[in-house]
Amino acid sequence: MLVGIDLGTSSAKAVAIEADGRIRGLATREYSVATPQPGWAEQDPAVWVAAVLETVRRAVAEAGCVPGQVAAIGLSGQMHGTVCLDRAGRPLRPAIIWADQRSAAQVARVYREIGVERLGRWTGNPLATGFMLASWLWVVENEPEIAGKTASLLLPKDFLRYRLTGALGTDASDASSTLLFDTAQRRWSHDLLDALRIPPDLLPPLGESAQVAGALTSAAADAMGLREGTPVVYGGSDQAMQALGHGVVEPGMMSCTIGTGGQLFAPLREPAYDPELRLHLFCHAMPDRWHLEAAILAAGLSLRWLRDSVLIGMSYQQIADAAGELAAGAEGLIFLPHLAGERTPYMDPNATGAFIGLTLRHGRAHMARAVMEGVVFALRQGLELMEGLGPPVERIVASGGATAHPLWLQLQADIFRRPIFRTRTVEAAAVGAALLAGVGAGVYADVVAACTQAVMWDNVVVVPDAGRAAFYDERYRAYRRLYPALAQVR
Repeated sequence: MLVGIDLGTSSAKAVAIEADGRIRGLATREYSVATPQPGWAEQDPAVWVAAVLETVRRAVAEAGCVPGQVAAIGLSGQMHGTVCLDRAGRPLRPAIIWADQRSAAQVARVYREIGVERLGRWTGNPLATGFMLASWLWVVENEPEIAGKTASLLLPKDFLRYRLTGALGTDASDASSTLLFDTAQRRWSHDLLDALRIPPDLLPPLGESAQVAGALTSAAADAMGLREGTPVVYGGSDQAMQALGHGVVEPGMMSCTIGTGGQLFAPLREPAYDPELRLHLFCHAMPDRWHLEAAILAAGLSLRWLRDSVLIGMSYQQIADAAGELAAGAEGLIFLPHLAGERTPYMDPNATGAFIGLTLRHGRAHMARAVMEGVVFALRQGLELMEGLGPPVERIVASGGATAHPLWLQLQADIFRRPIFRTRTVEAAAVGAALLAGVGAGVYADVVAACTQAVMWDNVVVVPDAGRAAFYDERYRAYRRLYPALAQVR
């Protein structure tokens, strides 16, 4: 048996799987994001630890595992966040997570002092609020006492692994999301650290994702119902792990995730970054792979906002069903899903959302369909940029909670003009982490072998409708004109 842990933004999940990928145990525990000030987003690392200990214990019990039956544990984690540890390994403040917006001034400072050209050359990435680099600069400038006591900076899943094993470290897939990392060379960026006067000893040792990083301590093993000394691999970023869970490891494949946010993920054999820094270039979970990533901040979050603030009393199923009863285009209503700022392609933390074309004729169903279409239009912008840098996309694999409703899948097929494939994997990030654990424990020869053995494909492929695809091409051209126009009047 193999255990995979996914430390998400809203919950922790744990799975216990067999080598063929079958899930024998699954548990989830939700937690919240604290917003002590407008634009802030924080979480207590102790809450993460408690949630993971509980979910692993429950998943292992559901699977009927005896302690020695688990060969290894793998980790997946929310990206970009910052945990400040003192010399005793204790968090000095709540973690600043990816959704945090407080560091806009620090982002502007980096672009002013470093510039787009050098930032791209040194990291391959744009900088955004909520990334470790920006959050740490904010701590240095606004909480100097905390900064002075900080001995280590850890990403969320790396703090969790530290608590499970006592070993500090990180992997290339997650480290590349800090903007302190030379993604092409898979090492910390000494040029950037020097330029911003950041001590390199704040950053943990690096390992590859499938490498064993440490072993369960007695206390952690007892809490989870496992054997002391069980190997724990480094693991990886949640996006790299969901890609493994869906078998997206070779160039020509792409995953499209519609969860809280939205991401497109395309593997590369060689690093290639967008010189205008509209896309991300991160390391994949294998030493010889990278990936391009397009990210939007309010994908499923836009539908959640609609449910909680406008269509009160309706479930997600009811909202999507109502949207599905309308023809494409929501009778002229268009939605910009920039409710939390935006990343790809604008990298604008101040971007705002909007309904355009609203009339007395429009009702709940129109708003629902416009929101869903707007999310996929936003993702299409990333798809077009990625195809300009990477190999042609031959297969798009749907991922995330949106795979539960057929309208989300059909919208992707029609707006992307591509067939949409699915796997049978449930909780892909946690399963991907478990597969990495299997590689580290020698259950599989390598990541490709793990995916070949454990990832099963759904027989149903969602194909585009030619008429709707042509219609959406026209709507998409209108959609692309809206952000530049509205940005001038906010």
